[in-house]
Amino acid sequence: MKNHLVMTMMVTSLLLSACAYQPVSQNTQSYSDQQRLSLVQAHLLLGQLPLAKAQLEQISDTHQQREYWRLLSLYWLRIGDQSNALQVHQQGLQRFPNDDFLLNNLGVLLGGERQWFEACLVFQKATQKGLSRRQSVWINFSRCELRQDDVKNAWQALKRAKEIADLPLIGLMTELNLVLIQGNLSKARLILNNIQAETENAQNTAYFDEYNCLSRQIIARETDPTIYSFASTSICLDSSRY
Repeated sequence: MKNHLVMTMMVTSLLLSACAYQPVSQNTQSYSDQQRLSLVQAHLLLGQLPLAKAQLEQISDTHQQREYWRLLSLYWLRIGDQSNALQVHQQGLQRFPNDDFLLNNLGVLLGGERQWFEACLVFQKATQKGLSRRQSVWINFSRCELRQDDVKNAWQALKRAKEIADLPLIGLMTELNLVLIQGNLSKARLILNNIQAETENAQNTAYFDEYNCLSRQIIARETDPTIYSFASTSICLDSSRY
């Protein structure tokens, strides 16, 4: 099922503060809960999901705090079990109702079910009234608003994402969608050229269909701008994984 936006982005955002992964002995019986949580981070980053689960199951009740619920929710997202992922996110949000990481991922899950209205509300809450510094929150919120045909709010959210850091591939494609809606063909071509120049193997990414759709839109308008004078807000997002 198509169920996520930027899984790589979400994993990276969680692991930015993690220590560099070092090989460890398989004998972890004497490890503290905090050491186990660090191991879970490393296993998730490396795609070692059974090992991550084994460590999560050994975390004591007293250490099942915010970091634990973030890692547990991410594990179920990576597994691709929509039902358990939703349940775990809801349980985590009962304990930490304003956690932007959990809210962001819940929005992704709802988007995967094409529940755009509910997803946008969750992403909006994840922005924490404009205070969230998690760039993926703002990109996801922008794309969700775009699917709801709210171009103004989509632009505002993307602007906030750009203030946090340079846009990753999915952010650039979101901007390209918005620029095409505006009919700014010269800027659209510039963004597309930047994507092609700065992103390795852009055509081999998880957003292959959206990338191709945007490329075709630009070429078609350059060929005959009278026919392609404007775009549906969802024409290329419909080709995306989210």
